[in-house]
Amino acid sequence: MSVIICTSGRPASLQNCLESLTKQKSQVLFEVIVVKSDSDEKTQKVINGFLQKLNLKTIPDPQNGLAAARDIGWRKAEAEIVSWIDDDVVVENNWLESILKIFAENHDIGGVSGPTLIPKILLANRDIFSFYKNGGRELSFLGKIWAWFFLDNKPFAVGKLFKSGAWSPGSNFPQCLKINGLKEVDYLEACNMSLRKDLVEKVSGFDLGFQGTAEWCEIDLAQKVKKLGQKLVFNPEAIVYHHISRSGAFTKRTMAKERMENFFRFYFRHVFKPDPEYILRFSAYVLFLNFYWLFKAVSTLNLDWLGGWLGTITGLRFILCKTRKI
Repeated sequence: MSVIICTSGRPASLQNCLESLTKQKSQVLFEVIVVKSDSDEKTQKVINGFLQKLNLKTIPDPQNGLAAARDIGWRKAEAEIVSWIDDDVVVENNWLESILKIFAENHDIGGVSGPTLIPKILLANRDIFSFYKNGGRELSFLGKIWAWFFLDNKPFAVGKLFKSGAWSPGSNFPQCLKINGLKEVDYLEACNMSLRKDLVEKVSGFDLGFQGTAEWCEIDLAQKVKKLGQKLVFNPEAIVYHHISRSGAFTKRTMAKERMENFFRFYFRHVFKPDPEYILRFSAYVLFLNFYWLFKAVSTLNLDWLGGWLGTITGLRFILCKTRKI
């Protein structure tokens, strides 16, 4: 297996991530590919400390967005299975073993994901988790409305895409550990995503049209693999802990214009149907997102968030594109 990690400005997080990879129970040899900026000396120092512990190599970041960084990783991979994890995750000791076993025993499975558990104290570092209370055990009042209308009243579902274009965050909470066996899903978690390399090659890898932090590029890739007739599954034993960092790529989340355009690109390629319910829920979700950009701009005094309004206008061009040519 080839484990791909894209990193930028998070040496401490990367240290913990790589350390967890050294503790894998599996005796199967695996390689680790770190895609990094050449100018990041602190990160290189961390990498140097693991050269004798891991089969590790580095690749220069193409500096063309996260989609390009993720894409170059699999193209340099030597294994038949490629896995992407974020530099701020820590993997369980049996993570690699649990993934390889699924691929070995199920030839109709093209992709595997698993729990991406976020410590309760860090939930506030991500947008939608402000709707969840008490470590994700219940929802706020607004959260209940959001879940009812945009998530089909399934706020703790795993790997589900909804008519609105929203996705279910269930794999980030401990409840997902109660799932027995494999569960077929619509998408794979970006920071815990494993695919067969030959299938990634068949669909030409990541779409570099996803800009900036490239949200949705990972789900887009998984959906393209699924459309080849392959299953995507959630394996409750393939656990990673996502210690969400507020540095590195996180600082670019204010690029709301690109985030909205990425959403439109994905939605009209994989989700949209010319059906009144789809149109209603999508339109309401876009309105909701634009109110959110305003809230973020006012609460943080950062007008970059209002770029989401512009991204809504420019993103509408994807409606006019044929689905497979977006």
